[in-house]
Amino acid sequence: MSKYYKLNNLPSGRNWGSEVVFGKFRGNQDYSKLEANFDLQVLYYLSERVINYLLDSISLEQADLRSPGRHFNDFSFFTAPAYKALEGFLFQIAKDLNLPSSGNSNLAGSYYFDEEKIDKHIDKLLKELFDVADAEKKLSKYEKRDIKDRIREMKGFLQHYRNTPSHFYGEPIDTIDKAHRNIMIIYGAIDNTTKILIKSGLIKIEDEIH
Repeated sequence: MSKYYKLNNLPSGRNWGSEVVFGKFRGNQDYSKLEANFDLQVLYYLSERVINYLLDSISLEQADLRSPGRHFNDFSFFTAPAYKALEGFLFQIAKDLNLPSSGNSNLAGSYYFDEEKIDKHIDKLLKELFDVADAEKKLSKYEKRDIKDRIREMKGFLQHYRNTPSHFYGEPIDTIDKAHRNIMIIYGAIDNTTKILIKSGLIKIEDEIH
């Protein structure tokens, strides 16, 4: 679905320069660090908007925020693009696995702005994904355990992020190293879960761009 994530060899017949699905600075961002953190098949699978947020996250990772004169009281902003990528990844997985709650992943109308409903929706997706991993015969015992471990990681991160860094009265992320650890959890969860699901044939890489 992001088979053209480098914006090369795009299908003919469309004015790609005006396509909002690619981020505003997508063509100016560094793909090498993205490829260092994610398997190529994973990058081919992920939707364009998820790739946009991952590239923003990678760009922040490359910024020298430890240099003299760079002082921040709270590094929560450092985690935000990776968090959005994780949300988008879960919506994409839900749709492609045809999970029961996937029909609501467009978050239309007021639902889009209701944080509590979005949180409940994502929790439901995680439970449904856990159930699929538990019951799916195409997955080996090791693969089932690996996916379930990744789901636990995602759930733990999401619960922590909602309750602390994302809110004014929440606990700040006071060092860049803490923020970096959060981001690595997200990268690992997306990468490993996707690789296992592709290998098992439960999801597949498509040619369309969205």
